[in-house]
Amino acid sequence: MPKAPQGQIQRSASSTDPLTTPNHPNVLKRNQACHQCRRRKLKWCVLLELRSSWIDSLSASDAKRPCSTCVRSHAHQLNHAPPGASIPPRPECTFDEIAETNLAPTEGPKSKYERLENRISELEALLRQKESRELSVLDATPLTSNQPPTTPADPTSQQQQAQVTSYSSSGPSTTLSIPLSPSQSPFPSSQPSSANHAPTPSNSFVLDVMWPNWPLNLPGPELLRHLVDVFFTFHPHANRLFHAPTFMNSMSYGPNHPRFPCTAILHAICAIGSLYTGAVTSPPLPDFDKIAPDEIFLERYRIKEQRPDSFAEQQAKLARETVDRLNILGEELFQVFQGLLPEFVLSYNSIIQDLPANIILTWFYWSHGRWVDVFLNSGNTVRLCIPLGLNMCPPFHSISKLERPPSIVPPARTVIEDETRRNAFWLAYALERHYGMGNGWALFLDDQDISQLLPVRGDQFEQGVQTLVYPLQRQWAHTGNLLLTHPEDQIDSFILYIKGTILISRVKVFNTRFRARRHAGDSSVTNFQSDDHDPRGSSAFIELDHIASSFRSSFPSHLRNPIVDNVVDNHLYTACLMPYVATIVLHDPHAEVRQSGCISALKILTAARAILDMIYNIWSTSFDITLLDTFCSFAWFTAGRVLVRFLRAAIDAAGQDQIATLRGEVEFVHGAVLKLGQRIPIAYRFSKMLEGYFTKTCGETFNSVHQASFTRPDDTNAFGSLVRFEMNEYNNPAGQVNLHETLHTPSSFLSLS
Repeated sequence: MPKAPQGQIQRSASSTDPLTTPNHPNVLKRNQACHQCRRRKLKWCVLLELRSSWIDSLSASDAKRPCSTCVRSHAHQLNHAPPGASIPPRPECTFDEIAETNLAPTEGPKSKYERLENRISELEALLRQKESRELSVLDATPLTSNQPPTTPADPTSQQQQAQVTSYSSSGPSTTLSIPLSPSQSPFPSSQPSSANHAPTPSNSFVLDVMWPNWPLNLPGPELLRHLVDVFFTFHPHANRLFHAPTFMNSMSYGPNHPRFPCTAILHAICAIGSLYTGAVTSPPLPDFDKIAPDEIFLERYRIKEQRPDSFAEQQAKLARETVDRLNILGEELFQVFQGLLPEFVLSYNSIIQDLPANIILTWFYWSHGRWVDVFLNSGNTVRLCIPLGLNMCPPFHSISKLERPPSIVPPARTVIEDETRRNAFWLAYALERHYGMGNGWALFLDDQDISQLLPVRGDQFEQGVQTLVYPLQRQWAHTGNLLLTHPEDQIDSFILYIKGTILISRVKVFNTRFRARRHAGDSSVTNFQSDDHDPRGSSAFIELDHIASSFRSSFPSHLRNPIVDNVVDNHLYTACLMPYVATIVLHDPHAEVRQSGCISALKILTAARAILDMIYNIWSTSFDITLLDTFCSFAWFTAGRVLVRFLRAAIDAAGQDQIATLRGEVEFVHGAVLKLGQRIPIAYRFSKMLEGYFTKTCGETFNSVHQASFTRPDDTNAFGSLVRFEMNEYNNPAGQVNLHETLHTPSSFLSLS
């Protein structure tokens, strides 16, 4: 078959291509389509300005008036009109009035394409500039806030709101009014007064986009960003578990981007974030008239409740399911597990994903007093650190040569990644140790298996730690005299918080292993003579007692006081409580509060009143105490139990002055714990447990439980006048509570926190 000449083909093609035929009668110039066709076009296609002339040239309108599209539309209306409908007799087709002028010759196809390509390049450049400005705002925003502190009762903190648009998988919904502090009882919240807060970028470009592939079970982008913001703003450990600027930057990517945070982490943040906002629902408190405050197995009662899961409970379940699935599949333990992702992705999302989700989820369980979940999840979290190699740091690894490396994940690629992994380990360690202080069970990870560096200072971590702080400048977990030596260039409140945790861990391990070590002939617990196996004469006990009594006084001078100018350092305040808790737990099993001259009794009374002084100090500030670390509620509760024991002894000794003083102290502690319980459910449970212990021990109920105000003598060592009778002179009535009861009585799980 003969081929047509090339020129003929070109002429034929050009005659049918409206874009290459400038004088084609049916080609309309920009904005010359009829009004009706232009409205139809806008309903289904909202494009950039550069495309408008092209779309107009391809518009459904043509050069006829009325245009063929309007004629067809009018005919369709006539044929399908319902009975009685009023249809105009002629189609509505209106045009802009354009004055007739001698138009310049239309540009050729080559110049038109060049103009469109240039315009596309311009707009792409503008779009890149906009994205870079948004990311630079996130990077440059400091993690500190100069917002003045507010009082716990400040009404303005209960009224501040943020307008947030909620999105679902089906599209945008109504605008939500999200109060930053929930108004519903019993968990109101208020503005924080601490200094370390995460950035809260506004008008982010990413929030203007409705992602078509948004995960089905996550809240919409705006609500998710709100929950992430309150998590970084209010939770005391958020800015140590994550490098906040990097995490917030990762939120700007799409859900399918490899740098987007793991969904398990986001579900867990949504669950814990419910404590700090009224935008979502939290689980209600149990009915403690029907359920004992120290009940372990709450789920048996939850099954009987005829109510749907709250938002927080739903997100916690989703986080748990996602974590379990990732554990089984071995994915996202780190984002680059077994090299699943290309090397260029090894940035923020290459750090721990599964471990932080476990930590946050355990925080949620602990704050709600879900004992079984706390025990299982905290143990699983600490044990997960071992195959990830987080409990040790080179060169302190095993000398055995096996096929399995010390860590199943590759080494950290950046300094930020390395320090974030280390912080995650220490937070998992602290969580398990704090919870374990309330029971006599063995810990999941032995301190002797930890050969890890202590964290870097907070200012270095927030600035990105551009250069590595070398091990020679830092302390290890196994460093000699670690708890009483603090290099000034590598110490801050969070490092002291970790050291305090190591102290209480050693105390717990001593109590747990004493009998076994003595039976095995351990010289540190057998180098003394005692018929009743009293450990207080052993060198191990004496060393721990000395460290606990000297720990706070060893702090550098600028870290002695956790409250400066009405500003509370959350980590330092908790670290200051820990040596007093350690003293009580160490001496409580041996304290005879009825016997005058008992050193252990004097020790626990002095420690309890030191904790009471710290409650007084923070109560006198405008700091919202409900934002304290959860361990504080346990420490306050422990002090309250000690004071109740001494109140019972004072009642029996008929010491009226001591009775009045101790009763006031117990009521104040109870009121402070109850105040914490306005946000944190576990603190509310502790207040109920203290009430029950007070009633059981003293046979009374609290007369004043909320804001007790009273004075007490300056002499905190008035122990000698408290009890002036010997043990053999005391006649214990039938059914009387034994004041020698310890914090870990087998019959009660009063402090499984």
